[in-house]
Amino acid sequence: MNRNIIHLATRNKHKIDKLTWIVEGYFDTIQPIPTNIFINETEGSFIKNAEKKALEVAKIYNTYSIATDGGVLIPSLGSSWNQLLTRRFAGEDVSDYQRIDALLELIKDKQGDDRKIEWREAIALAVNNEIIFSMDVEGDWGLLQTEYDISQYKEGIWLCTLWSYPQFSNKNFFDLTEKEKEYGEISWWRLREATRTLLDSYFSEINK
Repeated sequence: MNRNIIHLATRNKHKIDKLTWIVEGYFDTIQPIPTNIFINETEGSFIKNAEKKALEVAKIYNTYSIATDGGVLIPSLGSSWNQLLTRRFAGEDVSDYQRIDALLELIKDKQGDDRKIEWREAIALAVNNEIIFSMDVEGDWGLLQTEYDISQYKEGIWLCTLWSYPQFSNKNFFDLTEKEKEYGEISWWRLREATRTLLDSYFSEINK
């Protein structure tokens, strides 16, 4: 087993950037999975989905793998919204713009605090057939906008196009200052701190 390589169980550019940021310094090579590997996210929680992805990729490459899974909670939609299907709620083969329009249609009759949204994210780190670390965290909260600016879009984080923050004068995510974005990406900061603490301890033990 090559301890100098970790595979990222994603092809999402934003997640590649964030996972690289989380594990940089611990591995010589950080490699996303190729396009011919598909893992169905069929588990009943974010953490179980993250663990499944990390384990399957670790088994394929006989090395380390890291994965995340996350989604948005929309309490006012009740049973008509499944947070585990955030990216797939409008179908498997739709564009981000179609997702944005479909979500606005789904919540069009909600006003004020009934448009509140909250993020959850889970992470898992595996090696061979074993999960060596996993956790889930609460992320940021905000309100779904009633409309959006098409110029405020970035591949991989389509939901941010609709995300406004009452705590920051109702700014859209892409209008936040760098300091404010630390809150907008608080889930990633929390995952990074916990994962790097684990890696410090883990490699310290195996290098004794």
